[in-house]
Amino acid sequence: MYFKETDIINIVIAGTAGQGVITLKRLIEFAAQKAGIERAFGSEMHGLAQREGAITSHTRYQKQVFEDERRNLQSPLICYGDADLYICFEPVEALRRGIYASGKTTFVINDRTIPGVMITAGFERYPSIEEIKETLEGYRNGVYFMNATQVSLDHFKHNQQVNLIMLGFAIATGKIHFIEMKHYEEVIKEWLRDPELNIKAMHLGFEEGKKVIGSCDS
Repeated sequence: MYFKETDIINIVIAGTAGQGVITLKRLIEFAAQKAGIERAFGSEMHGLAQREGAITSHTRYQKQVFEDERRNLQSPLICYGDADLYICFEPVEALRRGIYASGKTTFVINDRTIPGVMITAGFERYPSIEEIKETLEGYRNGVYFMNATQVSLDHFKHNQQVNLIMLGFAIATGKIHFIEMKHYEEVIKEWLRDPELNIKAMHLGFEEGKKVIGSCDS
């Protein structure tokens, strides 16, 4: 899908508390500033969810604003059905936040599951990855799964780089317009510990994401 510089880009990031949802949101917004984006807003949940509780954030930006202020980005919240991209750290969270998706939406999903307390207690059933994919494909512009948690464990021996791997995966879709890889690298060097490790994780997610997307689209 072609975007003009005056178009508004809408990104939903969903996962569970402790996975780095808010860190990823802020990385994208800070990188947007580096890229010369004229307006960027966001909404985030923090301090409201226990570890592994559901958490979500919205990121919205507009590369170039109109002279007529009424045509510009005004709100940090995405309207129902208006998300361009979902970055989901946990599969079922893509369903929880499905109200923001439509036929234009692309999903990148970490397929490592984290069942909620009602599921572990036996009161609810966690849907299979196949069921989740079937549901999402009813209104989408691409649904891509990757086990980012396993990728992080294989390459870094821990799962702390999952959010950077998912960022690279999302970049590979081409749906985070007007922001280049160098802008993320600048922000990572300024704001994160172990910047070289995190930059490596982002590039790893990008390369693995290209493989996933290429295999699904071929």
